[in-house]
Amino acid sequence: MIAADDELIKASIQGDADRAAVLLAQGANPNTTGVTTAIGRGNTALMWAAVEGHWAVVQLLLQQGADPNWRNSAGFSALMYAAESDRREIVITLLDAGAAIEGTNAYGETVLMAIARKGHADIVQRLVALGAPINAVNKIGDTALYLAVDNGHAYVVKTLIALGAEVNTHNLGGWTPLMMASARGDLDTMEILIQAGADLHAKNNWGATALREARRSFRADQAVALLKQAGAVE
Repeated sequence: MIAADDELIKASIQGDADRAAVLLAQGANPNTTGVTTAIGRGNTALMWAAVEGHWAVVQLLLQQGADPNWRNSAGFSALMYAAESDRREIVITLLDAGAAIEGTNAYGETVLMAIARKGHADIVQRLVALGAPINAVNKIGDTALYLAVDNGHAYVVKTLIALGAEVNTHNLGGWTPLMMASARGDLDTMEILIQAGADLHAKNNWGATALREARRSFRADQAVALLKQAGAVE
């Protein structure tokens, strides 16, 4: 069913659930990556539907036996694509279907990291409860907590810390979550990290502390005052 498989990939990209249903009924493979390389590019129909945000097609494919755990050569699964693309409803659907949360993509990123970056605290809780490694690092040393900080998700930061995330990790540049929060002038996140025991005097690879980074932020006066009140010194 070469033509049907390629057409199923196209229908999944376009979000055409009716067309996809017809093709599956005609014998298209729900796990096809497309017979024509340029069509599927190593991704299954489910992956394409997930990344494009086509929930109805995702549901249809799962019902017809699509494997939610297929990974492409870069280590991406449908769940990873949905998380990276901020397709919340599809992430939940894939988790309900038993999609695996283990593994990393080519950048060393986990599903938890992607979800933390997008700011979904409830899904963070679910992933950790399922066994997602909370302090895993990607290829540049960032944790899920650091990525939540970097993207301004204070409630996710609070959630991760409550679930056991380490607050004093350093990425490959030597940056800690508090340094990043200070550089952003994110007062709420700074306070959460300080209360959780963040090291006020840690230095990155360029010798900068959270206090120095705070001076460069757009809330410099407030950020510096908060750090000094917590005990940071020059």
